[in-house]
Amino acid sequence: MAVVSTFELLVKPQLPKETISKIPKEIADQLAPLTRNLVQGYFLTIANLESTIIEVSLVFTVKTPEIDPSKVITLLDTSGQNIVGRVFQKPGDDVAKTRFTIPIAGNDTVLFILQPNITDTELLKAANFELRGYAEIFLSSVSTPKTAQILVTPEHRGTFFGGLTGDGSSKLGEVAYGLPIAGGKSLLELTREG
Repeated sequence: MAVVSTFELLVKPQLPKETISKIPKEIADQLAPLTRNLVQGYFLTIANLESTIIEVSLVFTVKTPEIDPSKVITLLDTSGQNIVGRVFQKPGDDVAKTRFTIPIAGNDTVLFILQPNITDTELLKAANFELRGYAEIFLSSVSTPKTAQILVTPEHRGTFFGGLTGDGSSKLGEVAYGLPIAGGKSLLELTREG
């Protein structure tokens, strides 16, 4: 087991509405370009350095009392295909964990994406969603090799948008930044569970 990194999913205004409402109108007008919203997701690239297929398990832990599974989606980009996955399950207490088992072909790379459900237009309009936690990775108990070396690259990627009208007012922009890896190394050696 290895802790990979923290993550933060967002659908939030770039400049909070409460802040805008408390400043003089002439200053608020000047800050208008900063009133876009941000959708931010967690992207994890995993490279299998072994010559045989391995199975890894990703575990995401979130401590929040109000997880709504309909507001989060996952995608797995492997072999040129995007596979939409399941979402967080509602917890019985205030800590939620969810596990994803991913096969990775020998000497291949996959991209796992955890993000707000951007198909939910109400979520985008409300722009009041955030979810934080951390990600761990394991060599799954169903994996044939007992050990494996992998490379992990976690990052946040975000899209800024102004509106959803499609009339050119969307003011799109993007941001991406790498996340610190727990332990400081992207090369991990995993030992099979169990």
